[in-house]
Amino acid sequence: MRFEIDHRTRYSYSGPVRLGHHLIRLQPSDNGYQRVIAHELIIDPQPALITENLDAWGNRVSEVWFEGETVHLDIRVSLTVGTLRHNAFDFLLAPYPLSLPLAYGDDAPALRACLAPVDDEAAVADFVAPMLAVHRDDPLGFLDALNARIHGFYHHGLRLDGPARGPAETIGRGEGVCRDLTVLFMAASRAAGIAARFVSGYQKGDGSRKVRYLHAWPEVYLPGGGWRAYDPTHNAVVTDAHVAVARAGNPAGTMPLKGGFSGIEGVVQAHMENDLRIVAGE
Repeated sequence: MRFEIDHRTRYSYSGPVRLGHHLIRLQPSDNGYQRVIAHELIIDPQPALITENLDAWGNRVSEVWFEGETVHLDIRVSLTVGTLRHNAFDFLLAPYPLSLPLAYGDDAPALRACLAPVDDEAAVADFVAPMLAVHRDDPLGFLDALNARIHGFYHHGLRLDGPARGPAETIGRGEGVCRDLTVLFMAASRAAGIAARFVSGYQKGDGSRKVRYLHAWPEVYLPGGGWRAYDPTHNAVVTDAHVAVARAGNPAGTMPLKGGFSGIEGVVQAHMENDLRIVAGE
């Protein structure tokens, strides 16, 4: 599938500010299931220095420094990405992971951060127990059941501000938005002994929403399959309808923009506007 993506974020300040160092994660990486055909990053005001790096999770990062004063910051990325995975199950599990927790062998040290409990261990253990009782010897069956169970929590409204909720709060509320469901899926997977991480990016959508936002979903590491993605928001196993931009062991590690500012005179208020356009087709 071919994605044409135009994503603009604009900060307006109530008075002159000096912009601090900013970190931008808005450039997908090439890998076995997606190819970046074109990428353009436009920043206004023009930075004094931009360096392109990889962070500790292998995400492409633009490190940006500014000089002078401004009353706005405009960041726009235009992307053309081809997604390549048509079959979510084009792999065979390695012979040894026939039950949960999975045995990772030589990969275990590299996956340690993605196996660490997220939060709320007792609540997550209670949540996972019925599915483990049925699917302990069927890892893929467990993940399918978990995906469907968490999909039932999906809240169709929006919550634009604030971090992802902890697993216990999402379980207690019985609802959440995509980032909440992703954190719960990660916590439940890790409780079952499956390495999991947080992913942010773009999703094709069904055309029902005119206003679009970044999406979040989890990936799990399966011996023989590598990193494989699920989307509990849509109760789907991810194939070519998603473009992954950043991955990390927690949501903070995937933040698309991170930076600050200092006011020149007194207290300055910031206002953010976001505009995202996605066109996807064969």
